[in-house]
Amino acid sequence: MRSIPSHFGALLLILTLSLTGCYTVPETGRSSFTLLPESQVKSMGISSFEEIKETSPLITSGRNYEMIQRVGNRIAKAVGNDMPDAEWEFIYIDEDQVNAFALPGGKIAVYDGMFDVIDSEDELAFILGHEVAHVTARHSNQRLSQAMVIAGIGVGVGFAIDDLDSSEKQLILAAYGLGTTVGIALPYSRLHESEADYIGQLYMARAGYNPEVAPGVWVKMAEKSPNGTPGWLSTHPTHEDRTQALQESMPKAKEEYRNSRYVTGER
Repeated sequence: MRSIPSHFGALLLILTLSLTGCYTVPETGRSSFTLLPESQVKSMGISSFEEIKETSPLITSGRNYEMIQRVGNRIAKAVGNDMPDAEWEFIYIDEDQVNAFALPGGKIAVYDGMFDVIDSEDELAFILGHEVAHVTARHSNQRLSQAMVIAGIGVGVGFAIDDLDSSEKQLILAAYGLGTTVGIALPYSRLHESEADYIGQLYMARAGYNPEVAPGVWVKMAEKSPNGTPGWLSTHPTHEDRTQALQESMPKAKEEYRNSRYVTGER
């Protein structure tokens, strides 16, 4: 019987430890595991963000820039205790992409092309709420942890089939790769996107922005760039699914909106 290499034993230990690193996602209550210390992931996010600021063309004035800062700061305040130690920062990148992204630590970027789709502060509030939600839900840490677990199991599979001929090994490893992608990685990514939509809608409502515009953002996105990839092969839910989900969560979001201090006047 062959002995298990020491590095494989270390991977098994990491996998075991990963099962105990649980985190409760704010607003949804979903329990998820995180393998890396959040402080380490936050440091990685901040470092990457600084590099992006140095290498990207930034817009630092004007109507849209001021809107991003104003709306972003209100969304950040609405987060409250969901992530009190975040260092929120919002930048505006001068590139014609209909996109925005978030990095751990509270770092958010909006591309200029996004304003080809959104027409109001309320719509921007949904976009920023969605990105802020990725941070508070610790989606980056979850994705990194998932990748480490899949890689660790892959090493174990490779070790277990080491005695097979090359064609059989390639077939099994290919099946493992496809299975983990379609069965684990892609659904997990879609879960994160749907979760960020839900939490972001609550954040925007809590910040005093009308959540009724949120479903319409995905309708407009569908018109701008139709999603031609089947939902089960995509990293994101379909625009139609996202629109429907936001309609279903609307009652809770509208309650948050009615109780918002920006709406009630309790500043």
